[in-house]
Amino acid sequence: MSGTTTMLFQRAVIVGVGLLGGSLGLALRERKLAGQIVGWGRSRASLQAALDLQAVDCVETELSTACAGADLVVVCTPVELIVPQVLQCLSAMSPEGLVTDVGSTKQTICAALAETASKNFCGSHPLAGSDKSGVCHASAELFVGRLTVVTPSGQTSPELCQRTEKLWQALGCRTLRMSPDEHDRGVACTSHVPHVVAAALASSTPAELLPLAASGWCDTTRVAAGSVELWRQILMDNRLPVLEALERFSTSLHPWIKALRCGDAQQLEQLLQAGKQQRDSVGN
Repeated sequence: MSGTTTMLFQRAVIVGVGLLGGSLGLALRERKLAGQIVGWGRSRASLQAALDLQAVDCVETELSTACAGADLVVVCTPVELIVPQVLQCLSAMSPEGLVTDVGSTKQTICAALAETASKNFCGSHPLAGSDKSGVCHASAELFVGRLTVVTPSGQTSPELCQRTEKLWQALGCRTLRMSPDEHDRGVACTSHVPHVVAAALASSTPAELLPLAASGWCDTTRVAAGSVELWRQILMDNRLPVLEALERFSTSLHPWIKALRCGDAQQLEQLLQAGKQQRDSVGN
């Protein structure tokens, strides 16, 4: 763990205490970055689980009450809820407070908040998570060494963007600044299409063959176990970039089909080598 111990916030509010929200609370506590950590949610059971895990100090079911006087709010709810929740938080929190989110899509969210919330809101997306959900799977180390993309709009001040980067860096992340549009086009290729492909592979495998599914199938389809509702929202919000990336992926399969149809071992070796080289360049 980093030796960071400087308190950055007096009252931090986590809107949605699932895997990411719970991990954020644990990391804020372990690194002593916030004087008080408040969790908001609709499920009493999830809020109690967050308390039991000590991911938060106290909980609220009224968003305006939770955000009263807060100088940090991180919205960790599904993408369709983020804009209205940010606006509601702003009406109650400190006028100088920072609001960010962990949404997997950014263009729609940042555009909707650019005019009304640019003084306080800067979008972000930590590239961390799991096919598991719920605060019971939270970890204070979830963000360590991971990349968080910070996505200021044209109205976001440099100072607010820097404060957002400082938050994620204090949690152990590396940060990268991108425009919301650049972010969405990028993650369409690296996150959203892989989820579609995993789900398509899982659903197209005949049930009678599932006893043969070993590590290759399980590793490739792991992300398909994620929340259906969460991913429906992500794919619909980023529909056009995902469609473009999926069409490119579909085209990239043509050489594989041709090589297999023709029995071209040399071409298969070249295709496999190209994939291995790209994967090896990323590491673990």
